[in-house]
Amino acid sequence: MKTDADKYLNRPIGENEDELLDEIWNSLPEEECEEHILNENYQDVKSRIRRRRNTRRMYWISGSVAAACVFVFLFLLFRPTALQDVPVYAQLDNMGVSVCNEQVQLIVGDSAVSNLGSDAKINVDKHSNVALQSADGKKIMLQEAKVLKIYVPSGKHFNLELTDGTRIVLNADTWFEYPSTFDSQSERRVKINGEGFFEVKSDTTKPFYVEIPNGESIRVLGTCFNVSAYEDNTENVTTLLSGKIAYHVPANNQTVTLSPNEQIRVDKGTNKVKKHEVDAAEYAMWKEGVIYFNNEKLSVLAKKLSRMYGIDIQVSEEHHDSRFSGMIRHERGIDYITRLVAATSNIKCSIENGIIYLK
Repeated sequence: MKTDADKYLNRPIGENEDELLDEIWNSLPEEECEEHILNENYQDVKSRIRRRRNTRRMYWISGSVAAACVFVFLFLLFRPTALQDVPVYAQLDNMGVSVCNEQVQLIVGDSAVSNLGSDAKINVDKHSNVALQSADGKKIMLQEAKVLKIYVPSGKHFNLELTDGTRIVLNADTWFEYPSTFDSQSERRVKINGEGFFEVKSDTTKPFYVEIPNGESIRVLGTCFNVSAYEDNTENVTTLLSGKIAYHVPANNQTVTLSPNEQIRVDKGTNKVKKHEVDAAEYAMWKEGVIYFNNEKLSVLAKKLSRMYGIDIQVSEEHHDSRFSGMIRHERGIDYITRLVAATSNIKCSIENGIIYLK
């Protein structure tokens, strides 16, 4: 059967591969979005991508390289309209996958004070009263000397603005500790266990410090950077988008200065430090609902997806070290992702007792 997509199939695959494959998919009538489309119309596109795999950044390092190159590429580009109409979490429920239902929590001392929505700002009024104002209208009065903690569970993000104007986006499964104000302090010091994107307000009289697991810290005057420092990860990763930061590793008394589009990785087992150039914006895509992965082990990628959706994904030992590169939009949903895994690789997906298994 001929479709409007056929006119795109003769176009060369080159720098505009994203646009080409989007056009192919979007040209298909809804009733034709069946498996035979993948088997017919996409075979030609797949073969041409395969011929250019040495110049393509999105590839699978191990296993069937040609098939997986297409698999990861498909993750980024194909957008079935049927899935766009189904809310992600309703889809997961229909699949029988258990989803984390925890809420973002504000904790003072050892006590949970309140559940929060997705945004909050700390204000100080003319009488020096400190309050946390959430986007849903909730106002929580705070004592100035108190240390506060926010816990963001899996499947959630949280936007926070501190009293100095610093803005932070906290990723899923993240703990963040900070003072209610910095007024009586000579420096601005916060702690994070998880991942966060920082847009630090410049104040030359009060440097800003971010403490992360393994005793490491980041010193900054005013800049934008991303920190990924989950306790159960093997390394801490910090990526600078603008400004300048100094990253300190106490285990070897080493301080590394980062410039824009540089990244530092610290192995938590050996304390070995690696610095290299990257496209820093790619490492902050998660705050826009996009997960970026570059030469990532499947076991690590599964952990990211688990946090992103608030679900449990388990990878068999056989596939732990298979590596992938690409991007996934959150709204595409786990069902779409796992179907592509099954269709384009030797990895099988099953759901048992609310848990997704990749075997």
